[in-house]
Amino acid sequence: KSGITIVLLGLAMFAFIMGGWDNMFGSSNQPIGLGEVYGEKVDPMEYDKLVQSMVQSDQQQYAQQQRPYTDTDKKQSENRAWTMLVEEKILEEEYEKLGIDVSKNEFDAYLYGTDGFTVMPNLAQSFADSLTGQFNPRLLEKRIQEMESSTDPRVSADWETTKTSFTNQRKNEKYYQILSQGVY
Repeated sequence: KSGITIVLLGLAMFAFIMGGWDNMFGSSNQPIGLGEVYGEKVDPMEYDKLVQSMVQSDQQQYAQQQRPYTDTDKKQSENRAWTMLVEEKILEEEYEKLGIDVSKNEFDAYLYGTDGFTVMPNLAQSFADSLTGQFNPRLLEKRIQEMESSTDPRVSADWETTKTSFTNQRKNEKYYQILSQGVY
């Protein structure tokens, strides 16, 4: 009896292992992803790109503050990248449903603090005049032109990522304004 039980158990284990054979060696028909948002798989390449951008940005910020960038800080950058990616996917669908977009003129006004917008604190600090300490839009404009005309693809990619980030930030503000007005 024990011989038959061992053979049956062995066959069952073999069938179980062979049933997952495709998944073990990456030949599954399912798309690869890190997670799912609204039924859409999160692309690992997109996540890695965002993590690299976030880590690089945080490292620069820490260097300006003369603080070391630790493994814990890297984990926090990775977590923020994941949260940002998930929020972006969720909100992008809402933006489309509501027709929320940011025009070039609105983006420029948002960036430079004109037409009723205030200058974002991080831009005001980064592009302050050395004499007055006040935000200097010409310094920002010069930096943008340098980034747009750069022959280094990383610099151009950084600018595109930054533009996307600011655009999404503005869309997010508009979305929450709509929600708060709806609640009111």
